[in-house]
Amino acid sequence: MNDFRLFDDTVRSVWRYPGGEVGVRATGPTAPSKLLARVQNSDDLLALVMYLGAVRAEVQQVCIPYLPYARQDRVAVAGDPIAIDVLARLLASTGVREFATVDAHSPAAMAAFAAHGCTLQNVLAMPWLERFLAATRSRPGQPCWFVAPDKGAIARTGAAAAALQRPDHPIGVVHCLKVRDPHTGKLQGFTVDQGSSPRELGQDPLVVIVDDICDGGGTFLGVAQALRTSYGPLPLHLWTTHGIHSRGLDELATTFTTIGATDSFRSGHSHDRLRIIPLQSVEISR
Repeated sequence: MNDFRLFDDTVRSVWRYPGGEVGVRATGPTAPSKLLARVQNSDDLLALVMYLGAVRAEVQQVCIPYLPYARQDRVAVAGDPIAIDVLARLLASTGVREFATVDAHSPAAMAAFAAHGCTLQNVLAMPWLERFLAATRSRPGQPCWFVAPDKGAIARTGAAAAALQRPDHPIGVVHCLKVRDPHTGKLQGFTVDQGSSPRELGQDPLVVIVDDICDGGGTFLGVAQALRTSYGPLPLHLWTTHGIHSRGLDELATTFTTIGATDSFRSGHSHDRLRIIPLQSVEISR
């Protein structure tokens, strides 16, 4: 990420017109060829689109670490748009053809961009997760388990475990299940999948729930309860690549010893249990 220039450094100002529209003014005679844009809300998204319109074809590649609308990759309830497709169409209209993101929610994001004539490179989160593990592991040889919080995270969590384990540091995977009401968003039915999970976790294990996004955190609180029901009281750690933490950190901190994330989403929250691994602390090969 070190060769991407920060979006914040390339604009002179961002403002809101009296009518509510977002305005942007570019800084300098030329724009960077590679741009790192942290998009956290609709105003940020409009500011990015306006900036790309101002500099026209000077920006060749845009990295949006936390990709908004990536979770809306299908019609869950009649009347919903496929929001990631709408976003891809909007960004394609700027003329930029190369985009990148970190730990995309699903392959549907890459397919949506491809459908509109763009490429979306998905940078995997392993380098940042590896740094989090190194800082969290309490002793050499400590048993380590990654927890997939639901069916949608099984592939991601399993791939992370396979990529980061070493002969002297094996990483096992625990599978959990949940049920979400698509109309209300209410979560229930948190359990450990006994058919595909270990019966025991070993002595003093390092247990890390691994996923891409922590929004309110309700999923992870439910999963933590299911883990302790199955395995007894044990320290738990939480890693999500993108830490939105929309309900703050106090409730999560009562459950998790450590809460880890990159700085892809600048929530503004701070806590003594929060450990942020900066995106630009890792050099990514392309």
